[in-house]
Amino acid sequence: MGIQKNGRRELALSSLVVSGLLTITPIVNAAEDHQHQHDHSSMDHSSAAQAGQHVHHSHGKGSWMIEFEFMRMDMDGLLRGTDSVSTRDISGAYPNPAPPPQNLPIGNMGEYYLMSPTKMTMDMGMLMGMYGFTDKLSGMLMLNYLKNDMDMVMHMYMDQAGTMPMMDMSSSMDTSGIGDTEVGAMYSLDKEWTLALSMSIPTGSIDEKVTMMGSEMQAPYAMQLGTGTYDFIPAITYKAGAASWSWGGQAEYRIHTGTNDNEYTWGDRFEIDAWGKYAINKTWGVGARLDYLNADSISGQDPNIMKMMAPTSDPANYGGSRADLSLGITAMTGGHTFGFMYGVPILQDVNGIQMEVKSIWSLSYQYMMM
Repeated sequence: MGIQKNGRRELALSSLVVSGLLTITPIVNAAEDHQHQHDHSSMDHSSAAQAGQHVHHSHGKGSWMIEFEFMRMDMDGLLRGTDSVSTRDISGAYPNPAPPPQNLPIGNMGEYYLMSPTKMTMDMGMLMGMYGFTDKLSGMLMLNYLKNDMDMVMHMYMDQAGTMPMMDMSSSMDTSGIGDTEVGAMYSLDKEWTLALSMSIPTGSIDEKVTMMGSEMQAPYAMQLGTGTYDFIPAITYKAGAASWSWGGQAEYRIHTGTNDNEYTWGDRFEIDAWGKYAINKTWGVGARLDYLNADSISGQDPNIMKMMAPTSDPANYGGSRADLSLGITAMTGGHTFGFMYGVPILQDVNGIQMEVKSIWSLSYQYMMM
């Protein structure tokens, strides 16, 4: 789920995604925010690469790199802006169709929903290949597989004042399948600076269905597998090092073009990362990463998604800003690199009401072929 803020750029999650020894992703688009960050794992392949970190770089002419990464984002609880909010404050069902009175804890009728999410897990499997066309120019292809699981609750009341609880009804939903596909190129200006331009192709479904309250309906935006639009992703990367240390930074901007077939567009997003690494020896390395992401909310609305069903069904509840701090460890042997990364948010400021990200972790494997 991406986080997005009106007038600000995004998440998802993404795609989220999601990625690096520090990942910043608004929740939940992990679909978006699942969707999607890429820096290829290491400043250079002699230093310690880190799981989840895809730093843009070019390869030598004729060389190949294959990478597989698994990433998981865990969410629990709700935020309104930067503050925690209870599911009972923003959701509930009553014995008649009349809306709740203004004196309920909700306070804002635009933030009242029939149901509320309680927990969500977003998994992404990414397979990427890179090839060096020249010593300065490389191409990249990235495929994604996504799996989303969400738990929901409906609070049932005897009275419209919300003071006489009757019962709580729990349910869950899940979606899975191929996500959007990314193709791109990286060009090295010199040993320190690299330019990149990628395009996201809408191969992920935006018509996923789930069953809620015994009826099949369109899944919320966060549960969809793609954006439905062709997105352009320019980026610039800086990297340097001395002795056993390496460091760098990357700035990336994702531009969502047009409106998809379901009449909405994910918000654009801006992401900036900074990292540092230390090579303990020729095999082991450790590192840290700090990422910041800022995203706009969704524009438009899917006519098949009822906005008042849950916060995740409301386009206003996407986007915002988020920062994550992550630590990682890698092991290199020959052309093989294995990595693990674990990160937690140090800042979350969401648009509207969104789920709170608790942790992000990833495992990665790379193989270099000269």
